[in-house]
Amino acid sequence: MPNPVRNQERLADRYARFVIRRRRFFIFSILTLTLVLSWFIKDLDVRNDPDTLLPPANRYVATNAYTERHFGMGNLMVFALEVKAGDIYQPWFINKMQALHWRLESLPHSRPENFIDLAAKKIKYMGADANGLVFKRLIPTAGISEDDPALARTQLAFLKAGIETNPVLAPMLVSMVTPEGEKCAFGEYEQRQCVAKAAYIIADYTDGVKEIYLPWVREVRAIMEEFAADDRVELLVAGEPYFLAWMLLDLLEHWWLFVLSLLIAAAVLWYEFRNWRGALFPLLGVGATILMTLGIMGLTQFKLTTMMVLTPMLLLAIGIGHSVQVARRFIQEQARYGDNRRAAQAAIGHTMIPATLSIITDMVGFATLSTVDISFYRAYAYFGMFGMLTLLFTTTTLIPLLMLSFPCARAGISDTHTWGHKVGGPLAGLLTGPGKWLPIGLVAVILVVSGHYTRITEGTLDDPMPGVEKGIDYSRAAFKRESDTIDQLLALNRIMPGVISVTIPIRGKEPTVPECVTDFYPEALLAIQDKQARQAACTAQKEKLGCWDAEVCGAQGVFNNAAVLADIEAMENWMRNHPAIGFTGSYAQYVRLVNMLLAAEPGEQPRISDLRIPTLAYLRAMDPDDDRDPDAIVQLFNGLLETMTEEGDMDAFVARDWNRGVIMGFINTMHPQETHAVTMVIQDYVEEHKNDLGFRQVHFGLRCRDTSCDVGAPAAAGADYVRPGIGGFLGATEATREVALDNWLTGPLLTAAAVFVIAALIFRSLLVSGILMVMLLITLFAQYGLGGYLTSVQNWSGNLAFHVQVALSIAMGLGIDYGIYMLSRLHEEMRASGNDWAIALRRTLDTTGSAVLISVVVLIAGFIPLMNTHLANTWSVSLYISVALVIDVIAALTLLPLMVRWLKPHYVFGSAHNT
Repeated sequence: MPNPVRNQERLADRYARFVIRRRRFFIFSILTLTLVLSWFIKDLDVRNDPDTLLPPANRYVATNAYTERHFGMGNLMVFALEVKAGDIYQPWFINKMQALHWRLESLPHSRPENFIDLAAKKIKYMGADANGLVFKRLIPTAGISEDDPALARTQLAFLKAGIETNPVLAPMLVSMVTPEGEKCAFGEYEQRQCVAKAAYIIADYTDGVKEIYLPWVREVRAIMEEFAADDRVELLVAGEPYFLAWMLLDLLEHWWLFVLSLLIAAAVLWYEFRNWRGALFPLLGVGATILMTLGIMGLTQFKLTTMMVLTPMLLLAIGIGHSVQVARRFIQEQARYGDNRRAAQAAIGHTMIPATLSIITDMVGFATLSTVDISFYRAYAYFGMFGMLTLLFTTTTLIPLLMLSFPCARAGISDTHTWGHKVGGPLAGLLTGPGKWLPIGLVAVILVVSGHYTRITEGTLDDPMPGVEKGIDYSRAAFKRESDTIDQLLALNRIMPGVISVTIPIRGKEPTVPECVTDFYPEALLAIQDKQARQAACTAQKEKLGCWDAEVCGAQGVFNNAAVLADIEAMENWMRNHPAIGFTGSYAQYVRLVNMLLAAEPGEQPRISDLRIPTLAYLRAMDPDDDRDPDAIVQLFNGLLETMTEEGDMDAFVARDWNRGVIMGFINTMHPQETHAVTMVIQDYVEEHKNDLGFRQVHFGLRCRDTSCDVGAPAAAGADYVRPGIGGFLGATEATREVALDNWLTGPLLTAAAVFVIAALIFRSLLVSGILMVMLLITLFAQYGLGGYLTSVQNWSGNLAFHVQVALSIAMGLGIDYGIYMLSRLHEEMRASGNDWAIALRRTLDTTGSAVLISVVVLIAGFIPLMNTHLANTWSVSLYISVALVIDVIAALTLLPLMVRWLKPHYVFGSAHNT
């Protein structure tokens, strides 16, 4: 009966002889391909864009894209300039703010019409006189006079009145604080003796900025350094585009850390092999794979994120294990026989099978990542599989060929001079004596501690491990807590109403139609007194003519409807009272402000009680006999605002068809659990009020990729109902949480299942595959335990958010690789020793075991520099992989031999017995 294992070994020997005979061709081909693909590294398209990371069909991602497409405000950056002495009403300070505004407006891809600050053209003094509304610029184009003190006092008084008497704009423009530094709400300024200590610039940029992040953020940093150089002020900066772009630049500026990691790895390898070949060739092989993979990324122009910078470390992590195994095998065989050719053939022949098996399982693991609808997961999958495939040639094949082509007189390491024997002997004694219960006890401790931090005993079907937070704090996921970027964000959050945005689109259910041009509605409709009857008649004419006659039936669009604006007003009042929501803005605020200004008699001070939408209830509360139509008043106000403002001034809040608009707010927390709670209460409010008089006429956010889900099962009550999403950075945060919840457990388990099947087919043994799965699942659960611990201490740089979950797959792959090498060597040594377990175990631990250990030491040493940057994503993934490496090596060197000894799989014991 044919032996499949023996057939594999014969095939590996034939391959070894084949490549050795043609070694010059293989070396030249691999190095040439590496150089050719390396040319395309310059074309890498690396960007940071949460929306492109996440599935476009996700309701939050779709809502965010819709809002940004129609209203902008999707790439907001906030600058705060805080005065150290006095208040902001000083000529030099206001002029500095104006200069900063112009500099930010001049940056590429800015949206000047969406800027909100003292110098923005859309922000004006809003008042009223005998002739009606008065809109004026807050700051003269030439700035505040610094030559004429009297003129400057007049200009500053006008500016102060324009800000501090405007309940809509004041919270968005300045920070009002008490003498003790506490925030002041509008209406408390005089009572609490509040002063304006800081002014904000909310700048908006198009998506085009994402394609030029590096030069753009360099310009931003130059502006920051210029304005922060004035010791009279403190400059604080935050916002999505700055944050993501600075993360990319900071990464590139720390390129030397990757070089340092490689140098550390080379030093450890030299210490192990004591010759330049052993230190250089393993890194050369892995380096070739890294360069080819990066070149393929550049050649394909795949849109990458900064998370993909970990690809070189991923390939180093997996490739160095294969490199050390094959290099060590070559040197050991050379020491044994003194024949370089025989050593090369043995190194390739004996390591090709376990290398192929482990690489196939790694590729399967990567392939399962491609099933997740996250762009950088798929990038990891595609490029990870390519990199894994090249490792067969750049490590298992290339390294022995190079050692054969550049031989040493004597082996740099021998069986009588290696620390491996000092490790292998005691380990073998431990595992064959009473000490074997120590690793069992250690594994038990790992599982118990992990169970405690994951709170798995409190789990439910919806969340089996409630102790592990899966949401994300984007700021802490990007930068460590001690970084200057986080300090600025926290400082800004203390003086501003909030630093991350939320947007809620409002869309009329009834679409608008073109205005009538030739055919008009009958004037008899004007005589219909009953409002509902007139609306029905207007609807009938619209269906008949296919156009709208505003002269007869009033203006179209839900933002011409007082009930809709009143419901928006109520929602904003509710949001502003929520402790986590600092400020909101919408077109309804302008209508409220106009009502307050026009309700006051000329010369009288406007009353804050008139800051209302003119609903029928409001009108009747002042005059029970008031029979004016609230919709007609709103339409009048809309006309006044349209006349008094410049084109584009209102586009950030309401569309020009008056049928679409947006509520924008700022959230004052990035805590992953708190942002989730805020998202849920906003959606709860929408659900509770969606049938109110005004809101019954509108759709909110999207339920799927586009507006098609406004009707049908997702919008109808029942099991398939989907609550509409929200946008802004809060929406992106919630989308990230949803994706993480969908994949944090199912993804790794799918990988484990696929690896189990492949391993069973490769080893022809369910038992061997089961042993590997036990190791894999122990490491996986320990990873969840680490996530639970970091959650318990609220270290949001390391909780199990979706960017960290990739480390789970890497850790699983490493554990499988080490296990496969150990099993293959045990199989080989059992045959060579005549089925003597003690001898086979000792030899395996002396050779493959010590190679596993040195590869882990190399990797952890290489990760140490990356863990000492301000970038949290490299720190967190490095931490997870390093912890997994420690557990993997303990399991591979102790637990796996014990399970093999107790379970006696045929792959290890049967082959020797048959021989």
